[in-house]
Amino acid sequence: MTYQVYLSVALTVVYYLVYPIVRLLQWILIALSPLWYCLQFLLLPLTHLGHVFLDIFLFPFQFQLLKRIETIYIYLGIAGLIGFMTGGILYLCFNFLSSALNIDPAAEEAQAKWRTAASYRAARRRKKMQSLDHLLGPTMIKEEGVQPQKGLLSQTIIEEEDSDF
Repeated sequence: MTYQVYLSVALTVVYYLVYPIVRLLQWILIALSPLWYCLQFLLLPLTHLGHVFLDIFLFPFQFQLLKRIETIYIYLGIAGLIGFMTGGILYLCFNFLSSALNIDPAAEEAQAKWRTAASYRAARRRKKMQSLDHLLGPTMIKEEGVQPQKGLLSQTIIEEEDSDF
């Protein structure tokens, strides 16, 4: 026997195995068809809304509109890629230069996190001395005999209270 006979027998067996399942599904579909038509009728507004959204979404692809904006699309895409690459190169260059010249602000913050109590006190003392230097500059010394200025700015504004009169 050749392979054609085996193929014929195999297809016949598959047909007789699948035929009852197909007939059962056909009868189920016939029985459920009224329910399917009712469901289609009830979902008709949603189906229509879906078609409207699909038409709106696919509008740029109609009327050859895409061909008209193809040039600007390519131009903006290339400009975006060039900008992205230039930004990356600048970022890498500035990171390299800041680490090579030791001017990285992140390193200073990391050093500030791990300082000791003595270094903290010394830094605080330095800041205090710098602020005192500005305060110790030429200033007016208040004399005891001088009366405060009289004017609207030196007077307290007294609020009126509701009275029973």
